[in-house]
Amino acid sequence: MALQDKVLIDNRISKEYLSDQVDLESITLTSTDDIRHLLKKVYAKQSLLSVTIESTDEFYGSTIIEINEDENYLVIDELYPEAGHKLIEIGTQLTFNTQYAGAFVKFIGTVDAINENEKAAYYKIGMPTEVEYHQRRNTYRIATNINEPILVNLVSEDEVLIKAELRDISHGGLCLRVNASPHIPIQNGSYVPTCLIQVDKNRKILSSLNICYFETIKESGSLRIGAEFAVMSKIDRRELEHLIALLERAIIQKIKRTDVKVA
Repeated sequence: MALQDKVLIDNRISKEYLSDQVDLESITLTSTDDIRHLLKKVYAKQSLLSVTIESTDEFYGSTIIEINEDENYLVIDELYPEAGHKLIEIGTQLTFNTQYAGAFVKFIGTVDAINENEKAAYYKIGMPTEVEYHQRRNTYRIATNINEPILVNLVSEDEVLIKAELRDISHGGLCLRVNASPHIPIQNGSYVPTCLIQVDKNRKILSSLNICYFETIKESGSLRIGAEFAVMSKIDRRELEHLIALLERAIIQKIKRTDVKVA
């Protein structure tokens, strides 16, 4: 991208035209003013942050609960589920993914301070020095609540039924947990013709899958399967949109607080 074009795009973002741009390709914002401007919009919308911790591939939920412009830091709410919080230490690097106006936003931050009280914890994160902004919604993944599992049935090309549990989901794919078994007939690169996500008693999502990774979780012995959606009808695509929005609202309701400050 030419420097002149990048300056024009950065200016459009700073002038609050961000939500109206549908022709933007991937942009890396490096201007402090532009980064603050975008993150303030994310904060104002109370957008869910999908968070990964350093080299792990588990996703946790959080929100921005303060932007301190004077001292140039963010306050991030306690990770949800709480298993994520137990992994946080001073110096832990976090990767944040979120959406704003249908666009994908990504930035990296390091935990500078941790404050806790009887009700919750929250983290002080230095203002990121760069933020990626582009139109790829497929990479925005939402974690499910392990206490309220969503069950998934897979049927392999050999017509073997595999029962799984949904761990996270995006517009482009999902991650599943499967109890260990020596007879699961899928591997990296496999095609699964039937994937049925049982959202609730009345709502289901049907698709086929391309398996992207297949690994054993050492701690539990269970299997983690990552896959991309292959074929999905328009009706099921709408159900998928509904499920992602439902999961996002549920997480935000659980972690939402607006009255905390980091000393």
